[in-house]
Formats: sequence, structure tokens, C-alpha cells
Amino acid sequence: MKHCLISIRHLIIALLLVCSTGSPAAQDTGAKAYISQLAVQLQQALQTGLEKNLLDNDQHLDQIIDENILPYVDPALLSKRIFHPRWEDIIAAGKQLQAQTAVISSLRRTYRIALRSYNGQPFSVGDSRDTPNYSVVRITVQTGQNAHLLDFAVRPTEGDWKVFDLSVDGVVLSKTLNGAIHQELSGDSIDAIISAINPQSDSQ
Repeated sequence: MKHCLISIRHLIIALLLVCSTGSPAAQDTGAKAYISQLAVQLQQALQTGLEKNLLDNDQHLDQIIDENILPYVDPALLSKRIFHPRWEDIIAAGKQLQAQTAVISSLRRTYRIALRSYNGQPFSVGDSRDTPNYSVVRITVQTGQNAHLLDFAVRPTEGDWKVFDLSVDGVVLSKTLNGAIHQELSGDSIDAIISAINPQSDSQ
């Protein structure tokens, strides 16, 4: 489990270059334009932090994460996908908020590692692949001689776009984490399921 989560963190090193402040209305902004705007804004924040040597400061990184990333994630839907097929059991136990908090805590730790690794990499936003219910926008991030392909699944939610899943080089976050806690999902303990996704969370 620990090894799997660490691998996910490494895969998502470039992932954080695309979510930021500002919330243009979904009905007025296409998915590609929305992600492009977020990408520019966050890159500016990261570049400022890099120039001020603040990207090794956890407090500064958490501020960037809390202000510029987490507000644009749909925690309920992401949690539902990660904890499938036990999400309804988690709701019945009245622990959906604890489960979402565990997911967010895991993402925060992952994002902190990724943000700290930022060193001014260039990236580009591709065309969105649209369906009636959601869109997928691909970001190509250059890291030295290599490139990472980042796919963001977004959907309109209450007037704003929200990220409800993502993948890096074809590895889907929700499916990977769901597989990592497969053993706990087969058990009886809701607390054990929540703790598996984020061992440091308080699921009581």
C-alpha cells in the first residue's frame, strides 16, 4: 500500500501545474480555456515561490495547495470513485466527511511533493475531449528530455468546472487508489477502509 501511494506521488509530480485561483463560470468558459487559465495562474504562483526559494517550505506549499488546488476538486465524486463499491456503506455509517477528508489529506501530501519538485518546466494544454456530461483536457509537461501526459476529467458543477478524476501517463488516480485498498474494501470495518487511503486520518 505504502509503495503504491509513493508511486502515485511520483507519477503526479507534474500534475499540479494546472489548478489555480479564479473561478470563471463553466457555462461561459470551455474546459480547455478554463484549464489553460488555471495553468497560467498557477505557473505564476509556482515561479514566484521558486524565485523566493519557498518551495521547500511546507507552510507555503500548503497555502498554495489550499488556495489554488483543492477548491477545484470535487471531493465527493472523487471519493465515491476511490471507495467504490463501499461508498454507500460509508454514507450509511455517517462517515462520508471523514472519508473525503482522508482523500483530501492524501492529495495534499501528494501535491506538496509535486509542488516541491517544480523547477520551471514548460507545459502545454491540448484540445478537450468532450462528452455530454464531462470533458477531458490533456496537459503535456516537459521535464528535461521527457514528457508526461496528464489527463484531467472535469465536469460543470454548480456553475464551475470541477476536477473529478485525473490520470498521469495513462494511470488513473481513482482506479489506482481503489486497487491499492482492495483488501480493506473487502472487509467489514469502515474505519479500516478510510484509514487505508490515509493512515494519518482520524476516522473516528
